[in-house]
Amino acid sequence: MVSPMDIGSKYYIVLVGPKYPVNVGIIARTMLNFSFRKLVLINPGEKVLGSSRLYAARGAEIVENQLVYRDLNEALKDLRPSVSIGTSGKIAPKSLLRQYVSPKEMVELCRPVEGRVFLVFGREDIGLKNEELSQLDYIVHIPSSSEYSVLNLAVSASILMYEIFIDHMGKRTKGLRRPASREIIERIYVEAENIFNGLSLPEARKNSVMRSLRNIIGRSTPSAKEAGSILWFLRKTRLRINMLKSG
Repeated sequence: MVSPMDIGSKYYIVLVGPKYPVNVGIIARTMLNFSFRKLVLINPGEKVLGSSRLYAARGAEIVENQLVYRDLNEALKDLRPSVSIGTSGKIAPKSLLRQYVSPKEMVELCRPVEGRVFLVFGREDIGLKNEELSQLDYIVHIPSSSEYSVLNLAVSASILMYEIFIDHMGKRTKGLRRPASREIIERIYVEAENIFNGLSLPEARKNSVMRSLRNIIGRSTPSAKEAGSILWFLRKTRLRINMLKSG
């Protein structure tokens, strides 16, 4: 049997700019169905805070304990999730700037993470804005029929919560690892850029490789030990290049 505290303490359902109380209420009900406990609202509509509880049934407690922030950046800084995943109805498979994953891949990415995980859902009408998507680690795309591909906010949230719940029921995580901090990951990128600068390679090539490096590291969610090893190797490489140039 799935442990409610496992999902309930790890995952945060984050709704950006929700306008309709009924959607928030239904999501709160569904959260209770699948053992989720943490609800975060970002700049909700005026009626949402006052009326969503009416649609939540037994999930009213989740609404009462919800966290409210002015914008997504404020929530990210305050709660500091280990992984943040947005949702989008559109997908751009050729883009190196965004990492799109399926719901199944999302579950695989989240399974080894020990810290907090944000599942971020956008507005009912326009979804998440580009500047909001750029603050997140991944973007999950839920496939749907070409006849009518637009999914309701509450439906999208329910699908992802169900996928996570089923995974926890069948595959209990063992030996959770400590994920690398954002600070260590950023130091890896800095060291890689320093190596490129020392080799005087074309700027276009550098940008392409750096985007690929960010994508690979992002997909793999390295542990603190793994990231530390990579950082050590890059630092030693940079120092060796500097020694050869100065000699």
